Amino acid sequence: MPRALMFYRYYPFLKAMLEGCGCEVLASPPTNLEILGEGTNRCVDDVCVAVKVLFGHVSRLAREVDAILVPRLVSVEKRKYDTFTCPKLIAAPDMVRYSFRHLPPLLDFTVDVARAPWWWSCVRLMRRLGVPLRVMPHAYSSGIREQEGYDGLLRAGLLPADALSRMYNGNGTSLPPYLAERDVTVAVVGHPYLLGDHIVNKRLFHWLDAAGVRVLGSTMLSERDLDAEEPSLPTLSWSYERELLAAASILMKRDDVDGVVYLTSFGCGPDSLITEIVRRELRPAGDQVLMEMVLDEHSAESGVRTRAEAFADMLRHRKKAYASARRVP
Repeated sequence: MPRALMFYRYYPFLKAMLEGCGCEVLASPPTNLEILGEGTNRCVDDVCVAVKVLFGHVSRLAREVDAILVPRLVSVEKRKYDTFTCPKLIAAPDMVRYSFRHLPPLLDFTVDVARAPWWWSCVRLMRRLGVPLRVMPHAYSSGIREQEGYDGLLRAGLLPADALSRMYNGNGTSLPPYLAERDVTVAVVGHPYLLGDHIVNKRLFHWLDAAGVRVLGSTMLSERDLDAEEPSLPTLSWSYERELLAAASILMKRDDVDGVVYLTSFGCGPDSLITEIVRRELRPAGDQVLMEMVLDEHSAESGVRTRAEAFADMLRHRKKAYASARRVP
């Protein structure tokens, strides 16, 4: 499984289910500059950096595995109106299939809940692998349990990469330092694959933590939280962007959040619309400040560090100024 795109959302479920079917699941290593460079060279120019990272991970896995699983996420929720995901998520298996000359068999895990429930997508995948019918219920249940454990770590505030590391590498039980109480709290809103990949986000969370900031990720919000916020927001057919809009709205209303960073990748069409809605239509409940950060494969880590440090300093200055103003009789 390539460590890209919705890997950071569904990997625990897919890993446990496939292992329950008797498969050995190999995830590509965390993104590095070599993988990013390989993906950039193989992919077309006019897609976001997250898709280019996918190509780099596929290239890394191509000679190590018997098959590569690339999800095709068409519709992930059923509503009274049509819903979709990003066009690149829908076309990801095809983009990979026609961009590489020699690949192992590509397992096209198609999810389209507008036409068939999630479990049917899993059954189709297991049938493709030749799994006996009697094994399927147990494998599916194993995936559900593993996903619930992962979601619980996300709800506790861990970022996707840290939650996965804790589950599969046994990296401690204490909370990461970026969740410690600090004088300033910053919430970062973005897709899981942006929050989870330190090469793509240029170690934004490290630099915010180093600046003495408590950091919250939008992945900590539950589906129930996001659905409760939806009635006050514009109707969107893009499911994952609807979640980001709801997350931004929730975090901009929290009293314990001083600033919000909306993280997106250059070339993402749906996100370009959502950032405009966030900037123009959402109003902070208090003194929260919004900063947009658009990144691509050419972004420099030094620039992200400078912006993170400047943002933290500005928030501290504002808090001190407001505290002084309130003390004046």
